[in-house]
Formats: sequence, structure tokens, C-alpha cells
Amino acid sequence: MKFKAWLIYTILKLYAKTLKIEIEETQLSKEAKEPVVFAFWHEIILFLPFAYKRKRTLKVLQSPHKDGQLASMIINRFGLRTIWGSSSREPVKALKLMIKELKNGFNIAITPDGPKGPPKTLKGGVLEIAYLTKSPIIPVSGEFSSFIRINSWDKMIIPKPFSKVKFIFKDPIYVEKKGEFDKKRKLLEEALDGP
Repeated sequence: MKFKAWLIYTILKLYAKTLKIEIEETQLSKEAKEPVVFAFWHEIILFLPFAYKRKRTLKVLQSPHKDGQLASMIINRFGLRTIWGSSSREPVKALKLMIKELKNGFNIAITPDGPKGPPKTLKGGVLEIAYLTKSPIIPVSGEFSSFIRINSWDKMIIPKPFSKVKFIFKDPIYVEKKGEFDKKRKLLEEALDGP
């Protein structure tokens, strides 16, 4: 499995050299007090590791099954770290683990439609984490000048070689009260969907 992880990582690095990857951050996203929660739809995940430029370590929730172990080995090569847990099998445990990592000073990344969809349907865990820790959510969206989609549950986006990829880090969203969940859910979905 280690060789497979190295091979995929190497292919991604070489493929990324054919892309024009741009990062756009709003002033408020740059100024947000860390640790923060980065949220993005699962469909744009493939080349996002190339967009993380912050000094603070980023931790990503991964299921301990075989696919999750492989994904963990790949992201570790990008300098990202793993939180072992499953939001589908043990959601309460996964929630507690992510809260613990934020309290320990790590940034975390969440795909709120993961791990198995439905695609682009926001689950409430990300709002709960932001509410309980008072950490801001920074929505990340992607723009792709030319791409294909693969036949996976998330219809993952693969940018075509020599195309332009832009990752946009948007204004932070704070969840101060439980009564705000519906309003903040809509705000976050719009930010994840939009350019």
C-alpha cells in the first residue's frame, strides 16, 4: 500500500505541474483567528492539498478502512495529518476527535457532504463543531476552466491538463448560537456552491 500511495502522490505532483493553480483569499479569511475549520465539497478535493499554504498543521478526518488508509498515506506526503474516525459509522466519536484537535491548536478540514454523500448536501457536523469550539468555518470553493467528472458518488472533478484551477478561500462563518444553524447552513452552502 505504501508504494501505491507514493505512486498516486507522484502522479498528482507531476499532473499538477501541467495546471495553473491559483489561490484567492479574502482579507477576512486571511485574518481569521486560527485554529479554523476549512469546509469544501468532496468533488474538489483532489488538488486541494496544493492550495494549503498555512504554517499551522492541517488535520483531515479519515475513516480507518482500506481506502481511508491509502488516502491518509497520500495526504501525509503533502504534509497534512490524519484524524482517524468515521463520521458515518461513529459520528459522535468523530465529532469529539475533531473538536479535540481544534482545541489542541490544529486547523481541520471537513467535506460536509462526505464520506459517501449525497453530493453537495451539507450535513450538520461542521456547524456543530464551529458552534462548540467557536472556531470560524472558512468555506473553500473551486473554479475549473476545463475538467471532466469521474463516475464516483461525488462526481469528482478532474481538471484537464494545462487548464486553470482556482481555489477560493472565502469570508469566515461563525456559529454563535444553536438557533442560527439553519441560517448558517444556507450561508455555508451558498459559499461552497458559488465561485
